[in-house]
Amino acid sequence: MKRLLFVIIALVSLASCNTNDTKQCESSTELRQEAISDYLVNVVGEDYLKGEVCIPAIMIVAEENADSAQSQYYGDFWVFWYNIAGDTLKTVSGGNHSGCMALCRQNGTFKVTDFEQTVDGAGNEASAKQIFGEHFDVYRKIHSNEDMRETARKEQLQDFVKRNGLNVNYYQDYGWPAVTLFE
Repeated sequence: MKRLLFVIIALVSLASCNTNDTKQCESSTELRQEAISDYLVNVVGEDYLKGEVCIPAIMIVAEENADSAQSQYYGDFWVFWYNIAGDTLKTVSGGNHSGCMALCRQNGTFKVTDFEQTVDGAGNEASAKQIFGEHFDVYRKIHSNEDMRETARKEQLQDFVKRNGLNVNYYQDYGWPAVTLFE
């Protein structure tokens, strides 16, 4: 399950590219992932108790119309705020926001223009079936697999720590033991 997050996003995105230029496709995949991440941090993350850094965990279930100006990304999206305590990212707040994001491509960049989310509580499954439609079974398998979710989360955290040159080796949810990021 190494590099699961990148693999999920890259495989879905590369499969839908209508180009022979793999580098262009990979760049486009990274730009879409960045747009989704920015939206989760700057819009969805605003509703949480803030820490020092917000790092989402993104698991793409399916995408539609990836090679057009308007595309949809179905996913199991998680938002986590952390404080940095020594060499540990300590979770301050976070939560799940599964649903479908609409992205618009303009001048080589992507922007989330709409986000339809599942509802909390008793209506969750019904709203997930309505939003995910033909992708519901894949969504359910991803969403209910805690090991997959934690692997994707850990990989996204590893990437963030490396990209930002942080001296962090662990992450820890309140009341749980710290998890080693790099082994």
